[in-house]
Amino acid sequence: MYITVELAQHPEVAELVRGAWDVLRGFPLSHVQDPWLHITLDQITDEPTSRITQYERDTLTAELTEALGDAEPFDITVGSLLSSRYGVIADLHPDEELTSLHRRVRGAIRAVRGERAVQYPWGVQHLTISYAQAEADSDEAQRLLRSVRPGHACLHIDKVRLVDVTADSGAKTITWQTLAEIPLGR
Repeated sequence: MYITVELAQHPEVAELVRGAWDVLRGFPLSHVQDPWLHITLDQITDEPTSRITQYERDTLTAELTEALGDAEPFDITVGSLLSSRYGVIADLHPDEELTSLHRRVRGAIRAVRGERAVQYPWGVQHLTISYAQAEADSDEAQRLLRSVRPGHACLHIDKVRLVDVTADSGAKTITWQTLAEIPLGR
């Protein structure tokens, strides 16, 4: 389950992301391209998507639609930008609404697929901007990221997507096919 970040609808987030890419030109990074920017709400952990039947997908979509039907759309702040040995992320806050959305999504998955399906470790959420391709000085990257202004942007969240993810660890890319789009509220 992803919240997709559509930069065309969020020019402030686009400016933040492009600013990070610009200041880190020359660093060994694989930037997450526009269509693939996302926030992971949860993952189904009991079976790969290829083993989940269309009936189960439809049942999950119906359960998610019910669970999110009274969840109001909300705004979060994207940023500050943070560098680590894994790449570059943008912190997300406040946490409460994202956590509430995660709990609703996890409850829907649990109701349809059981406890084994909800073993994805949930933590402080982020938006990955770039993945590290090789070793580099993350302290220097962080110093450069602090110069990106504005250092924060607003992201409006009004839907989540059930997605079939393809991860390429060699190319450091994550892509997906949208299986269902579930709006918040009705």
